[in-house]
Amino acid sequence: MGYFSGETGTVRRSILSLAWPVIVANFLQTLATTVDLIMVGRIGVADIAAIGIGGNLVFFTTTVMIGISSGTIALVARAFGAKNRKEADHFLLQSLIAGVLLSLPVVLVGVLFAPAIVAPFSPTTEVRDLAASFVSTIFLSTPFLFIIFISTAAMRAAGDTKTPLIIGVIENVINFGINYTLIFGNFGFPALGVRGAAIGTSIAYFTGAVMFIALFVDRRVAIGISRETPLVSLPTMRRILRIGVPAATEQLAFQIGLIFWLAMVVGFGEDALAAHQIGLQIQAFVFMPGLGMSIASTAIVGQNLGARNPGLAERSAWEATKMSILIMGALALFNFIFAPWIAYAFTNTEPAHSLAVTFIRIHATSIPAIGLFFTLSGSLRGAGDTKWPLYASLAGTYAIRIPLSAILGYVVGLGVIGVWIALPVEYYLRSAIIVQRFNGGAWKATSV
Repeated sequence: MGYFSGETGTVRRSILSLAWPVIVANFLQTLATTVDLIMVGRIGVADIAAIGIGGNLVFFTTTVMIGISSGTIALVARAFGAKNRKEADHFLLQSLIAGVLLSLPVVLVGVLFAPAIVAPFSPTTEVRDLAASFVSTIFLSTPFLFIIFISTAAMRAAGDTKTPLIIGVIENVINFGINYTLIFGNFGFPALGVRGAAIGTSIAYFTGAVMFIALFVDRRVAIGISRETPLVSLPTMRRILRIGVPAATEQLAFQIGLIFWLAMVVGFGEDALAAHQIGLQIQAFVFMPGLGMSIASTAIVGQNLGARNPGLAERSAWEATKMSILIMGALALFNFIFAPWIAYAFTNTEPAHSLAVTFIRIHATSIPAIGLFFTLSGSLRGAGDTKWPLYASLAGTYAIRIPLSAILGYVVGLGVIGVWIALPVEYYLRSAIIVQRFNGGAWKATSV
């Protein structure tokens, strides 16, 4: 797509053209996960718990993928903006090789030690056995998942968000069809339950990875790959990881913080925990527009810096941020007003329903700040400045959310509501930090 003209209308259209396929793709991914849970839920509660455990463990592997893909985005976007196709292709190939190499230890751990790694999260022997079966199967597909993740990042950095969306739709259709067949034993196939779900997801990942590689080799998209000598470039991989490690650390720190936060909620009982899980599921959907605008801003900033136009990079970032705040603000208002009806989609049991309404409304007050933080953080990552989003996340999670939750929930005595109040406070602090960093302008001179 190249870099963008400076007219405000053109910039906004460019942002939206990049963002909407990302938003739709993320929505489909979240919807697919929800449908999988609904299908196994027809078998039993233990199966739901097993897939939940396995899914969380797979999600933890994304910290490695983020470490690579963040470097990929920054380097590919710069090269693409500078109209250096050969260099962009080089960064893509080295990112893919690094991803596959780093995925191999993950495969070994998942296959060989599945019972051990799921045991701490399994309340019963049945759940442990089911979760181990799921993990040992789905972790075999980790290299393909890494290829999809990195390929998607590179294509978005090159300005193509529609092709990953199309491939994502195909993956979801395959996932749904095979899962429906193997989970329940339809069309003459054996009923494999949880393992059937893992097989279906793995085949979908394999198909998506093959499609991306085929497109790259045939050069049917904006960026491609070809054989290089030497095949592995350690200096390039170090560049990729130097940029990406702070982003991976940010994600890992965030996940650890969520575990501590969840532990505080558990202390207030089953109803509070149910309400919390409902709120987090709503959060997964609400995050999508902000993530879409973040990815669009990452690509635009990186491309404009590659084209040596930092002024347009800054202007584009602020336009993306304003649009993100407006969209997320509208969602916040909708969630706040319709919280009782949203919660009824999950439960009508009291007091879980009332608590869920409270959490949804408290969370709604944080949504505009989340939109700002996501988008400006994406802008900084596009410039290769991945450390300050990490600093803001660490400050928000460990200096605000966890201690403030403990103080308000347990010391002041506000209960689980006090734990939840810390969430909007955290995100407004994060936003203040990231705005100050962005306004400082040091990111314009960041070397990648």
